[in-house]
Amino acid sequence: PRRARRAAARSRDGVPMTTAHDALFLGRCIDQALGREPADLVVKDVRLFNVVTGEIAETDIAVTGDRITGVYEGYSGREVVDGRRLYAVPGFIDTHVHTESTLVTPAEFDRCVLPRGTTTAISDPHEICNVLGRAGLEYMLAAAAGTVMDLRIQLSSCVPATELETSGARLEAADLLAYRDDPHVVGLAEFMNVPGVLAKDPGVMAKLAAFQDGHIDGHSPLVTGRDLNAYLACGVRNCHETTRLDEAREKLSKGMQLLIRDGTVSKDCVRLAPALTMETAPFCGFCTDDRNPLDIAEEGHLDHIIRSIVAAGV
Repeated sequence: PRRARRAAARSRDGVPMTTAHDALFLGRCIDQALGREPADLVVKDVRLFNVVTGEIAETDIAVTGDRITGVYEGYSGREVVDGRRLYAVPGFIDTHVHTESTLVTPAEFDRCVLPRGTTTAISDPHEICNVLGRAGLEYMLAAAAGTVMDLRIQLSSCVPATELETSGARLEAADLLAYRDDPHVVGLAEFMNVPGVLAKDPGVMAKLAAFQDGHIDGHSPLVTGRDLNAYLACGVRNCHETTRLDEAREKLSKGMQLLIRDGTVSKDCVRLAPALTMETAPFCGFCTDDRNPLDIAEEGHLDHIIRSIVAAGV
């Protein structure tokens, strides 16, 4: 109902106002990219690290609204930032984190990590959902809408983690499907119940089946051989629980994305560094799986992982 009211408010004479707004915005993008008018923002003479070509190039960066509209050219801007002696790099993505396990609210997490270059985080609210169920999930979705960084939510797949656990709530497939189309939702969060997958538990199978045409995060420590094949056959994309080099190489060889983790508790970055090569890089990413605020303040966040893995020889 809320979405319907918002859609009605954005329409005029049956024509969606967002269409007109988008056309005007694109027109501004074109004019500012061509230099017909000053860009909204220009970072002047910055050293841009180009992750496509590998070069470091001195350039202006023109920005229109929230979109980069010009590089490798000179620009004038309504607002100008002096980028001399500075480097511009893409924002870092924490590919797997439990925001509440950093022991702060999403807003405070945003304040901790955004200044260190983490502009996106993929958060599984498993802990708060394990206690509060759908109420916890709705809190996290509402909080994600208010952060400066791009905080994306994965729908917690194993609440409780197993039948041996006493939790404050349960989330079944029907509960998760209700949130599938939320704009902040990426897909199904880490599927840690590997035994349930291999045993074809009905509840487990219902969740996996419901997200077959979407994204499913993995959680498969020390799973190898045919068990790993069966797990991957269910559409699981990645794993952040890899702790051994041979395990990492097997997962990569079978098309599984490797999320190299370095957090407050689990520190796998240096051990897995040899698995990250020019060939495997497109299938690798970094995650914290939780760093507490003290570690973030003293060492860093994704920036710390990048420094560590470069120091390890990558």
